[in-house]
Amino acid sequence: MASKKENEVTVVRVNRKEFELSDGEIYEHPLELDETPTLKHFKKYYHYWKSVLNNPDPRILEDMQE
Repeated sequence: MASKKENEVTVVRVNRKEFELSDGEIYEHPLELDETPTLKHFKKYYHYWKSVLNNPDPRILEDMQE
């Protein structure tokens, strides 16, 4: 059985216009970046925002429903 780490999608390539994930998906940045970040640096942002969006603060969700 594969571990969670092995199944986790991660960034494998990044440039100023787009980034590619380990599952082959390619996403364009909303705005072209001024500089190409290192893969290590971009992965930190990607995983941070992925965790924020997958685990939203319940208080924010309550405010959205009002």
